[in-house]
Amino acid sequence: HDVIRSVMLYDNEDGQEVEDDTLYNTLYRFIVLFGVPQRRFLSRKHGKVWRAIDATLLPPKANGCPDMALFVRDQERFSLSDGSDERIANARHRLEGMDGAMELLLSLVSFDPKKRATPLDVINSRFMSALIEDDAVIDCESDIVKSYTAYQT
Repeated sequence: HDVIRSVMLYDNEDGQEVEDDTLYNTLYRFIVLFGVPQRRFLSRKHGKVWRAIDATLLPPKANGCPDMALFVRDQERFSLSDGSDERIANARHRLEGMDGAMELLLSLVSFDPKKRATPLDVINSRFMSALIEDDAVIDCESDIVKSYTAYQT
């Protein structure tokens, strides 16, 4: 935690570098929940962050690092793919029970913005297919726009 926290700094109004715990905590929880991405996009721009993640959370570099031990324990409990926490397991079970839900969620939270789902990807996903009105497909030049059934809540 300390190494990653040390690279998550911002300049305050006085021009001093200050730790940003919000960003740090969000990144750590995101990595625990969704895992460390295999591909290091923008590694030149954000190299310090990637090096800190690699050095403190991932074997073999992090072997013996106390941050890695905590990260492994947190992932065992809170990883979306196989965490044991009851709330996580319940969420995983519910997502897997809905056609395309897990796939859509993972595409929405992709680390790499180039791989992240667009609004058009979302409405055309398998998850949204149950809401499509079959007889109302409008063909546009570059996209297919579909009409969706409106539900009152």
